[in-house]
Order: sequence, then C-alpha cells, then structure tokens
Amino acid sequence: MNGEIIWYSPAKRYGFVAPVDGGGDIVFALSASEAGSLGAAACGLAVHFLVADSPGGPEARHLAPGHVPEL
Repeated sequence: MNGEIIWYSPAKRYGFVAPVDGGGDIVFALSASEAGSLGAAACGLAVHFLVADSPGGPEARHLAPGHVPEL
C-alpha cells in the first residue's frame, strides 16, 4: 500500500501514515533499522508499507521510502 507520513515523533519512533487511496490514518512504529532507512521520516514523505492487524487496530509495517505500483 502507498501512503504519506502525516505525523512522526523521531524521539519515540512512531507516527501516522495516510493511505493515498483514502481511508483512515494508520499508526506505525519504526525499528532502529527502519528509522535509519527512512531518514528523518519527515511529514509528507511518500512511503509504501504493509497493513497488519494489531490489538489496537490496523498498523502499518515494513515502511520504505517511495511509492510502488499497485497490482
């Protein structure tokens, strides 16, 4: 899925991503290696990710910079 980071806390390494196809914002938490690959993870950064179910609702995982073509 493609989206855009709309809020990110570098100190806590979590934030929210908005899917480009609409729907609600999805929370994400970055590991140290993911945080390094995304750089500053600034608001507005285009990313692609997978969505997984978690006890708190949907969660974006495996964030990577850029958009990929949807199949």
